[in-house]
Amino acid sequence: MSRWRPETTGGPAWSRLPAARPTAVHRPDTYDLWIRAAGLLVIGTLVFNFLLAFLNTRVMGVSQNIVMLAELVLIAGAMILAADRRAGLYALLAVYLAYVALILAVRPELDLKAIRDGLIPIAFYFLGRRVRDIESVDRVVLLSAGIVVAIGFFEYFLLDLFVANVNVLKYYISRGTLEVGDNLIEDSSLFISGTRMQGRNLLPFLGTHRVSSVFLEPVAMGNYGAFLVLWAAFRKDMAYRGLLFAAACIVIVLGDARFGMMVCFAMIAVMVVYRVVPRLIWLLVPAFITLAMAVYGMSTDALRWEDDLAGRWLHASWLLLKLDTQGVFGISSYGGFLEDNGYAYSLHQLGLIGIAGLWALYIFAPVRSPDAWRFRAPLVTYICLLMVVSASFYSIKTAGLLWFCAGAVDVWRGFAAGRQRGEDPSASR
Repeated sequence: MSRWRPETTGGPAWSRLPAARPTAVHRPDTYDLWIRAAGLLVIGTLVFNFLLAFLNTRVMGVSQNIVMLAELVLIAGAMILAADRRAGLYALLAVYLAYVALILAVRPELDLKAIRDGLIPIAFYFLGRRVRDIESVDRVVLLSAGIVVAIGFFEYFLLDLFVANVNVLKYYISRGTLEVGDNLIEDSSLFISGTRMQGRNLLPFLGTHRVSSVFLEPVAMGNYGAFLVLWAAFRKDMAYRGLLFAAACIVIVLGDARFGMMVCFAMIAVMVVYRVVPRLIWLLVPAFITLAMAVYGMSTDALRWEDDLAGRWLHASWLLLKLDTQGVFGISSYGGFLEDNGYAYSLHQLGLIGIAGLWALYIFAPVRSPDAWRFRAPLVTYICLLMVVSASFYSIKTAGLLWFCAGAVDVWRGFAAGRQRGEDPSASR
């Protein structure tokens, strides 16, 4: 009689079931980490002054050295993230630094801002050239717009609470940009131009307050708003394009950026005709504007200027004429105020050879798609017009994002590549 034995060859029934495969865990690849770091760095260029102003108001004094250190960290971070095996960045850096060292050696006084002014476009342009997909840039621009609009509303609707935590005037005095008593409005804690004395130009019922948001001064706010219009007009297939246009309008209106609004109209007009304009013309536009200012400044018999478009042109012409021959080549000891004319400031800081060289490199920089010129032509218009009334174009607060986008566009495959892949722009909404 055979004895029953439990089956032992296969073990319990549950043990013979096929083993479950381990759940796949998504691990971000190197590029995912890189684009997140690059995006955070670009956002940092917009908000670091706002954070330093909060620090200065609520925690400790912030000196000019701390501001310079913060900018240096941001530029160094962009350089590190932009580094790759290609020699273009390193060759340009070597030539640029050698040139600036030469003019600073000849110049009677050392001004390190001359080094910084050129490093910002170089670092962030090459950072943008490492971007693989233009949609990542869209997200950075949208995030920046959301931050600027949110802080802008906070400043406008809760002004007392805003200045209690972010005393703009105190910050600029602490860093040495302004002096006590410079503000025209008694007891105001905003920047000098934070109040439109004669009333607003855009929607006057909003009052005389010009919102600056994270930029702390209205000029940069207006420049940023104009750039948002440019990006939204250029990226015709981006997700949430309408929201970006709306954010741009809010930024321009809150900052009462009348000149920024005019620049928007000029950029849109250029988008219509840019295909028929040769590169040589774009190269020479700054020279034409500089020559026109010089001729006007020498021929006018005006004795004072008004705070309107014609008056700002007159004021810019007078500033340009303050430069002598040495000033044109960047080796002058002139220490006067030139920031209300970007052309005069550029010549004084980098000299004719340096500024012409950097400009030519961008104009003739190769692009991956003809669509890139749909962005570059209005961007050239943006730069050339803004520099008539201000040198704020060099401020990292807006220049970081601008040049990051410019670099990304130049290596982008264009709108046709997205259509060939069958992408649906609304899929990410």
